[in-house]
Amino acid sequence: MKLVAAIFTALFIMTSSANAALIEEGAKVAVMDFGTHPYAVTIDINILNAGKAAHEYILQRLFESQKMDIMDKDLFEAQIAEQNLNTTGLIHHDTAQKIGKILGVDYIIYGNVNDVTLSEIDAGVGIGGVTVCTVKSHIIARIMNVETGEIISAAKGEGKSKSSFVKVQGGEVLTVEVGNNKVTQDSVHNALQKAAFQTVDVLIERIYGPAKNQRSGKK
Repeated sequence: MKLVAAIFTALFIMTSSANAALIEEGAKVAVMDFGTHPYAVTIDINILNAGKAAHEYILQRLFESQKMDIMDKDLFEAQIAEQNLNTTGLIHHDTAQKIGKILGVDYIIYGNVNDVTLSEIDAGVGIGGVTVCTVKSHIIARIMNVETGEIISAAKGEGKSKSSFVKVQGGEVLTVEVGNNKVTQDSVHNALQKAAFQTVDVLIERIYGPAKNQRSGKK
């Protein structure tokens, strides 16, 4: 009986540890400005402030999750600028420590838009010469403990959006260039939004575990 009790106790401890959150709910967190991957092709990514858009979408999804206490970095822009601190893309631990003190946060989320590219291009399809393609984007994010420099978790999200426009008399639907092709602005932002939302969803699940309805098998 003692052996059985010991086994159950060990299993309970292991299960509790496996289900424990990596950081506490309600932790103070700030989202840095997302940059673009340093090795990405510039013409494929430097469009429509992709990093800024990713930052806003990630903030939106984090607020919706209600797991963390999100601090508004923009309220402290003057203090950050005064110390000439980098808040875009990859963040060094020393910089993270200083940002943490200014914002009063324990963790920062930072990262890059990895790419914005096109695939499945079908030019001149249908009446009026419609060009249809898929805009694809990937975003990578990390969450760091500003005191220790430890990377608590990381996640990568992907977003896809169909894009089409028709050449008409007087001009075209508002478009932007990705490489040598034109796509609608909405499709680029749709892809970025989907990638940002998926990135946050993966990050939240890795930190806090699957949602209860997922554990019970409900959809």
